[in-house]
Amino acid sequence: MLLTIERDRVVDRFVAAYVDQNDRQGILGGQARRQELAETVGREILLAMIVEVHEALPAFFGKKQRSKLKVEQAETVDAFFRELLAATERAHLWHGEDRRQFRRDLALYTDFKARQESAASKRKGGKAPGEHAPFTARVALLLDPSMLEQGRAAARKFQGSVELLARKLLRQTISGGRR
Repeated sequence: MLLTIERDRVVDRFVAAYVDQNDRQGILGGQARRQELAETVGREILLAMIVEVHEALPAFFGKKQRSKLKVEQAETVDAFFRELLAATERAHLWHGEDRRQFRRDLALYTDFKARQESAASKRKGGKAPGEHAPFTARVALLLDPSMLEQGRAAARKFQGSVELLARKLLRQTISGGRR
């Protein structure tokens, strides 16, 4: 995931598209601002991808939800997920507070996803009114705080492509790199 985010310049392409579509060249500032966006938005992408991978893992056992897995299947999913988190932390050289902050943010994303799924199962229409996904809210704020609605709309659309990318990379990983 990290390699793909960097190699494919996922953040740069997203920011450039937003700037062009909304005529917001002023938000880029200089190289320091571009680097900040690359790091912070890249971290949000990583969080969204990890949550999406966690949600997609049961499908490799023919199930839609983790709760439907057999015990040994659930253990395999948990082991894969633990290794994914450990590999992410190793790749970033996170220890101590950085690691705790990432785990807190991941819990925020995961809790939001669980609330959304619970709400969707209780009523038609899914999302609770007025509540924005952490990815949407945080990326919009990082990207363009003075035009939050445009930033949210762009981030919502971008989140969909990030989730598709996460699922694609998971399929490639599970299938041993075959496409």
